[in-house]
Amino acid sequence: MDYYAATLREPGEKLNNDGLLIKGIHLKDRSDLVVMVLSSCGANKKLSDRIIRNAEKLIHKGYDKDVPALLQRLFKKFGHSGFLFGKSTPDITVLVMKGINYYAMNRGCNRVMRIGRLGATDLFEEDDGIMHGQYYYLEGRLPEGSTLIAANSAFFERQRDTEIHRRLCPQMCVGNNEMQKNIEYLRSQLWSRGEKRPVTAAAVCVK
Repeated sequence: MDYYAATLREPGEKLNNDGLLIKGIHLKDRSDLVVMVLSSCGANKKLSDRIIRNAEKLIHKGYDKDVPALLQRLFKKFGHSGFLFGKSTPDITVLVMKGINYYAMNRGCNRVMRIGRLGATDLFEEDDGIMHGQYYYLEGRLPEGSTLIAANSAFFERQRDTEIHRRLCPQMCVGNNEMQKNIEYLRSQLWSRGEKRPVTAAAVCVK
């Protein structure tokens, strides 16, 4: 099984303080592990970086543990509002893939899309993710020949799903370089349409 990946972290007119991680780990005698994390908390870049580091460490070291419990632990540590975060809570999206099995957590305004050969659908709306307090969780199997993309609202709002499908469907993701060019093309479309906000996105294609 092959994995290809592409990312965007563009500032727009303001500094992009979002955190972004996408990492693949090949493990002997185990399914490959892919971790993808997006985090945002306004101007608090240090908090986003802490979320990224903790998520990577937690998932990697806890490979044989219960993934839903790991994600709940991460949310309890960083996802709640209160005096520590002021009036805002961080947006946190975590996707974990073990082979073709995926586990996903989403809290806030980020959106997660699954792209197949024939179309694109919102991951959480399609599978009716289970609400755990303030975040959604779901799990399932990702058929070979699928792309998962997680991004902030600035990436999605000025593009149609058909445009994203056209550029990031499995047929177009034939390698990391090609996939990166395709996601950067989508970024250029956003700028041409007047998008000025920071754009953050990460995509993984399983083939």
